Amino acid sequence: MGAGGMPEVPEEPEEPGESDVPITDVPATEGQSLFVRSSDPGQNIAGFEFCCAQYDTYQEHGFTDAQGDFIKLDGGFWGADIAGHIGERVFSSYGDGYEDDTDTTAAQLGPGATGEISSPAFVITKDYINFLIGGGRNRFDGVNATAVVLIVDGAVVRQAPGNDEENEIVWTSWDVRDLEGQTAVVKFIDHHPNDGSDTAVPYILADEFRAADKAAVAPPAASKVPATPVLSAAPASEGASAFTRVGNPGQNIAGFEFCCGGYNTYQEHGFVSTGDIIRLNGGQWGADIAGTVGERLFASYGPGFADDMGSSGVDYGWEATGTMTSPQFTVTTRYLNLLIGGGTNAYDQPLATAVVLRVNGKIVRHATGNGMEKQLSWVSWDVSALIGQTAVIEIIDRHDNSASTGACPFILVDEIRAANKAAVAPVPSSIVSTAEGHTQLLNLDMADANPYYENGVYYIYYLQNLGFHSWALAKTSDLLNSTFPQEVLPASGDASRQDQFVGSGSVLKAQDGQYHLFYSGHNADHAPVEAVMHATAADNTLTKWTPVAADTFSGSAGYSDFDFRDPFVYWNQSAGKYWMLITTRHSSQAAIGLYTSTNLSNWSAEPPLYIEASPLNFEVADQFTLGDTPYIVYSDQRDASRQVKYLQQSGANWIKPSFDALDGKWFYAARSAGTAGERLLFGWVPHTVGRVDHAGPDFGGSLMVHQVASLGSGALAVSMPQRIRDGLAAIQPIAMEWSAGGVSAIGTTVNMEANSAFTLAELGVKNRMAFKVTSANAGSTFGIQLRREISGQPDERAFLKIDASADKAEFYFQGEEGAASNPKVAVPLDSSDGIDIEVLLDPVAGVGAVYLNRNRALSFRLYALANYQVGLFSNADGLTVTDLSRYTK
Repeated sequence: MGAGGMPEVPEEPEEPGESDVPITDVPATEGQSLFVRSSDPGQNIAGFEFCCAQYDTYQEHGFTDAQGDFIKLDGGFWGADIAGHIGERVFSSYGDGYEDDTDTTAAQLGPGATGEISSPAFVITKDYINFLIGGGRNRFDGVNATAVVLIVDGAVVRQAPGNDEENEIVWTSWDVRDLEGQTAVVKFIDHHPNDGSDTAVPYILADEFRAADKAAVAPPAASKVPATPVLSAAPASEGASAFTRVGNPGQNIAGFEFCCGGYNTYQEHGFVSTGDIIRLNGGQWGADIAGTVGERLFASYGPGFADDMGSSGVDYGWEATGTMTSPQFTVTTRYLNLLIGGGTNAYDQPLATAVVLRVNGKIVRHATGNGMEKQLSWVSWDVSALIGQTAVIEIIDRHDNSASTGACPFILVDEIRAANKAAVAPVPSSIVSTAEGHTQLLNLDMADANPYYENGVYYIYYLQNLGFHSWALAKTSDLLNSTFPQEVLPASGDASRQDQFVGSGSVLKAQDGQYHLFYSGHNADHAPVEAVMHATAADNTLTKWTPVAADTFSGSAGYSDFDFRDPFVYWNQSAGKYWMLITTRHSSQAAIGLYTSTNLSNWSAEPPLYIEASPLNFEVADQFTLGDTPYIVYSDQRDASRQVKYLQQSGANWIKPSFDALDGKWFYAARSAGTAGERLLFGWVPHTVGRVDHAGPDFGGSLMVHQVASLGSGALAVSMPQRIRDGLAAIQPIAMEWSAGGVSAIGTTVNMEANSAFTLAELGVKNRMAFKVTSANAGSTFGIQLRREISGQPDERAFLKIDASADKAEFYFQGEEGAASNPKVAVPLDSSDGIDIEVLLDPVAGVGAVYLNRNRALSFRLYALANYQVGLFSNADGLTVTDLSRYTK
């Protein structure tokens, strides 16, 4: 074992003669240009001394297979600012270029440009290939690759990443004596989109490729891509489990040797599960699956439970679908070995049955099943390029067995192990190196959100809805797509520590530019039960945080240390101090507490900002100012009024306004981030018990985002975020699928008699609607109708009833109006003036929201939303619906 108990990675064997490498004193002129332009052999294209043919200049000069932004490059980039360059120009993946062949104005593509391109083919005739390289440090087989590789017979045989210097290139050499006489190409790779997912320089620089009999420098051992792995004779016991369970590291969860926890067994053991997998009862008995190690394995079908109230199991067949992500782990060995069976559809196919390795949330390795129903086979990934990085393994089954594709509609996995010997030879096609395909729909299964905004990007930090509620992060710029979630601040799971569980908090950039994260530590058997904890960012990715144990503190000066959580920290400019709002109790009353600090380490208790007699608390308080009006948003924990509400400041006091609830009780624990021009409120819509419609709410749920604004009266309002409107802008048909009573339509106007209804088609993708409803009766009652047709049975219907006479809206299923668990919201309404309505429907997440007059929202849960038509109904009064429209992405 190496230092700190890390496994030692064996050295690559030294090739004969490697220790006796002749080094040239003049690498810039040693030998000859490595490749030439066939139509102009005298032009130094291997030194990139060409330009200005505009769009697609490289391919016009003999380079091939330009992909991504590289087709835009205008040849060699002026090298005056690049230390170490030879001649006038260099290869730069961020250099000058043109958008298309009609563009006449060159502009720098910038560090976000990505792509690939290959040199002209050449025959290896010399012992060494020397060249200058700079830019990003990531290998071709790592995440965010910025590298140059040598390819022979379609396989990478040599590689070189940059030196992680922004404007400097240095010599490197490849020993190619064993490749003499073979035809090769050099490929230039930049798969780094400059998205802040790591700290590497996000581009590649290169210059002066030369074939020579002397090396410029000693060829790095890592430049040779290993062709022959060291194989293990006993892969089932080679190395160690790739990942472990927090709080019970001795349990072999990487071998799926657990079961029988009922509904949600996998998440109870540290896996993030979606779809039907959340219902499976843990590792499946493997007696009839050849190759199984131990007693159990993962199968994406098998025994499970419909909900967490059930005592009798349900068998989920091959129609079951979902994904499952392992606990996070650090790559410490050369290989990851795993057993796999089942379907052969790759991860990027619609009916995928696959396993992928993600680093920084991005896919870097993949495998599919072996096509066999009852047999497992070993697969090995070479992960030597990823050593020291944090990773997860994601198991994917998107095959619902509704159509025969010739592939098994499930995936089998067992015994995922980290080792320095491979079970079998890794296949080069297992490497995934691309700038695209790593994002997902913004659909988070979460507990409390703790968002942070910077440079157009929302960092959605949130509590994982499993285990000890470790913090995770997904980033979005459009509120429709996001990065793959990463765990960024783990709970310890240790019954003796304050951070056995972690809870809500906040992220801020301090006045000195340092990033800080404040969070809650919770342990029911610890004194104190709750405390505020502090961590600082290890780098600017904001994914790695270092706890500052000395800064932990709990309630004092009359504040409870039993309820002391959800720290929200910000710089109070007028006070000249940092303020921390706390969920707590003071003098046996619910309080939004206040602590202040000048250095973010030492905090002083101040009188509460708000206090009220209540048996429960005011959670996740959040303070912001819009215009000149300060607001506090909080979540009322009381069952009867469990809603996101707000306070207004009146002098030195904070008061409750009329209509203080911003949404109904199916939107909770919301906190905000953004700018004065765009402030967004991130909360969650609860799952139900068993994740089925008609059931009561459970803890945790799906993300919902509203935009907040200050009305002229000073009241706070919520509406659909403009980013969602902008992203869902493709006009969809508004033809009626069904109607009842007197309904007539002309263009985008629909006239509805009393007691009538209509619906538009169901959609399986996120969509939005907008329209205005007017009635002669200012207090009319009408609403949104959701209708699901079921062959041979009565329709299933859900309603969002808008009662202008009572200034309220309510969501309910047919026959359940008025139930205590129904979401309701109060909002001033007048049908004679017209009510502007927007509807957001997210069938993938199974949630929706209705926005009334850009003032209030009513969020709801409907898992089967993809199967429901949507429209309107009238009651005793006729309605006019104008400007009816519907949009998707």
